[in-house]
Amino acid sequence: MVPEASEGAVLVALKYLYPATVFLYFFAASLLASCTLQALKKSQSARPERPSRRAVIILLGCLLLTYVAQITILGTQSIITKSAPIEHALINYLSCILVFGILFIQLIESETVVWYPFRGSWFLALCFELSISILTAFHLKRRVLSRFDVLHIVFISLRLVSLSTLAAWTCLGLWSRAPPVLDGERQSLLPEPNGDQTETQGRSGKLGNNSSYGSTAQNENASSSNSESPWQRRQREGRESLEKRLEEEGNWFEYAKGFTTLFPYIWPVGNRNLQLRAVAVILCLLASNALHLLIPRQTGIIMDILSKSSSSPWAAVIFFAVLRLAASESGIELVRSWLWIPVRYYSQEALTRASYSHIMHLSADFHESKTPGDMVAAIYGGNAIANAIESVLLQAAPMLVDMCVAIVYLSITFGPYEGLITAATGTVFMILATRLVAESKSASRKRMSAWFRENSIRNSGLTGWQTASAFNQIGFEDNRHADAVTNRWLKEQQYLLGWSVSVAFQTVVLTVGLMASAFLAVFRIHNGQATPGQFAMLLMYWAQLTAPLQFFANLGKNMSDNLISAERLLAIMKTKPSVKSKKNARPFKFISGEVKFNNVRFSYDTKRNIVDSVSLDVPAGMTVAFVGKTGSGKSTLLKLLARSYDVQSGSISIDGQDVRDVELFSLRERIGIVPQNAILFDDTIMNNVRYGRITASDEEVFEACRAASIHDKILSYTEGYETHVGERGVKLSGGELQRVAIARAILKQPDIVLLDEATSAVDTETEQQIQSSLAKLCQGRTTLVVAHRLSTIMNADRIVVIENGKVVEQGCHSDLIAADGRYADLWSKQTFLKPQDEVNAADELDDTNTAASDSCSERTTTETCELQDESQSSSVSGMSNGKSATQKKCQKEGSRLNPVAPEFTPRATMVTKSQSKTTNDVQQTTSSTARKTET
Repeated sequence: MVPEASEGAVLVALKYLYPATVFLYFFAASLLASCTLQALKKSQSARPERPSRRAVIILLGCLLLTYVAQITILGTQSIITKSAPIEHALINYLSCILVFGILFIQLIESETVVWYPFRGSWFLALCFELSISILTAFHLKRRVLSRFDVLHIVFISLRLVSLSTLAAWTCLGLWSRAPPVLDGERQSLLPEPNGDQTETQGRSGKLGNNSSYGSTAQNENASSSNSESPWQRRQREGRESLEKRLEEEGNWFEYAKGFTTLFPYIWPVGNRNLQLRAVAVILCLLASNALHLLIPRQTGIIMDILSKSSSSPWAAVIFFAVLRLAASESGIELVRSWLWIPVRYYSQEALTRASYSHIMHLSADFHESKTPGDMVAAIYGGNAIANAIESVLLQAAPMLVDMCVAIVYLSITFGPYEGLITAATGTVFMILATRLVAESKSASRKRMSAWFRENSIRNSGLTGWQTASAFNQIGFEDNRHADAVTNRWLKEQQYLLGWSVSVAFQTVVLTVGLMASAFLAVFRIHNGQATPGQFAMLLMYWAQLTAPLQFFANLGKNMSDNLISAERLLAIMKTKPSVKSKKNARPFKFISGEVKFNNVRFSYDTKRNIVDSVSLDVPAGMTVAFVGKTGSGKSTLLKLLARSYDVQSGSISIDGQDVRDVELFSLRERIGIVPQNAILFDDTIMNNVRYGRITASDEEVFEACRAASIHDKILSYTEGYETHVGERGVKLSGGELQRVAIARAILKQPDIVLLDEATSAVDTETEQQIQSSLAKLCQGRTTLVVAHRLSTIMNADRIVVIENGKVVEQGCHSDLIAADGRYADLWSKQTFLKPQDEVNAADELDDTNTAASDSCSERTTTETCELQDESQSSSVSGMSNGKSATQKKCQKEGSRLNPVAPEFTPRATMVTKSQSKTTNDVQQTTSSTARKTET
């Protein structure tokens, strides 16, 4: 090449600008493609690539080889002529190798290629190469060409041919654009040999391992997905939600706009003091950047002063001490923390309070579809948002400024070579570290899964100790826990080893960069182009650059985890309650308590009606009981009345007011509920009962507990009413738990009472006491009761039988028994008496087995005769008295009812009852046998 002095300033500037311009374009275009999800859009509407990826890789490889060849020529020329190579030419070639090497690697590793960053890069490269070639040819005309100049011209020509081929082929491909290829056409009809179709799905734009067209291969992880931990499930759902919303929004910019919902909780709107603090924090960050530059520089100044015996270093040393103190934790960092902590915790506190309040105001359908763990994890998403903002604004941005300042300052101090070394080291480090972090994700997930499994097994073993002890499985639990600990430690070892290898590779890259910089600095010092103090400054500056590089390497992973957590919070904050008060809804005005269901329909999943066309009038002060089999819609009617859900058609009104038209909380203030499964807070009994009416006095709590027949039981506890009931009331028995819930409802003194199996977990004696207390509570109040034990609702004013969401019968107990319908059937089953049609069928079957009864034991036969006489007399009296006799029979049946533990009736006794309808000859034979036994 021509000597540096003969080349114009324009040519030199072009050689410096060429690689920098191509790199900046490629970086900006790739960032834009990533933000606009071009890879996903391209995979969904894929077209044949022209030129193909393989052809582009070959041409780019040839382009890189030309630069390597020219560097070799420069080195050979320097050795032969015993002179340093031309600086700007060498930097140009090295920089181009770095830039086009990045393009080369990205093209090889990308699953789906977005072409415009690559195409724009080689179009820019062609323009620069043509300009540099023309100017170089103009300068070469002034002297005789050497053999090195000829070789340079040859390789420049090859590079121009490669770039021209890429540009022409690209234009041809864009001109004759082929139609898109459908996913089904590109996808194999046969599964992969190992059943893995990840690559096919990646090319077709699928985000998961779903079954595909023409393939019956199952996801090999399907079995393991059923045993995933709650943390794994939340992470998977968060990733799926993030990917789904990204696909819907179309780009990262629109995705980020979704978080504007949370902006009032992140930025202290209306709080001028906190806003000024945030601005002051930015000034502190700028001051920190300045200190990061001044401290190494001052170190160099001190070294230079010390090398000169005539100068005094004390002023420089004192200034260095001041700078170090200002940059330490007791200086600018302390001020920044004092300014930032109130701003940071404002956002965390505001997000936590807002998310909890929002969740508490959501409807029952949301709470029944989420676990408490999911909701708590979503609330902690506020911390993730604060961490993400702090990482970007307070760490990433200042560190990026430090990197840019370092490249510029070192280039000025030690020349362009130093800037190239710094930029190359940072780029290689980032590429390597990003890949190592990405590869460590799998090991990290396995480690976290093993950790959560170990904790799950440990917690389940400790929680279920009584079960393990009762079934003598202590050894099994011990072995299971030991296996989990061993598995977790193996995964921990694999992760730590992989992370150590990753850190080792990163350290090697930084050390190589530092050595190159140090050799260059020593060379310049030896030639008198730099001072020993600048060498000390270089070493200190490199030590400061290590932390920013390592931070950027982990920034992507940390941001991904924070966004997944923030996505859960955002999804909840965007959820609207399905049951809420209408705008300008009037407060509920209680008059008498008349309830009316008017053609009510409701379904939980919009597929099957749980309540189907129910119309019912409940006069004020009446007690109405709903009975029927499980799942018929009884409890749902109570939920609809309390507006836990809204009816989908029809209406429910109280005192002529549609419950959907009144203010929600004023309605619920008038309703008292005793649920089937009462849940208590982890607090004292006193506070749990007082929860029914927060302003109630202790004496009023005592009276409510006396009415619920639990006052004496509470006083028998060691701490009385200050006894803690444990989480969800676990320290109380089922009956005690239910009586506390009843006491809470009694204390509220509601106008309308809803009882959902209020006495299902108590014994007979306690039930009688509670029934009398409930009678006082319900007296003069409209009461709706759900019960399966019919003995508890015999005295209800009206009994409504629900079947498949419809009202099939209603009336009082005696009328329904006389009607001999569905209620009578339920009643007969609970009293262990068969309906008449079942008795007739049993009689016919027993008549065929009369001979077998002769072989009964003597004692059984004797009891059989007595039961036959009672059964025959009861049957005759019932037939002679007609309908009134039927009612008396029902009352007799009711007197034999044991609602808690019905008396077991032996099969032999049932057989003897059926024998009452056999022939007289068989009866005489049996009686004579009995008399012989007595004799």
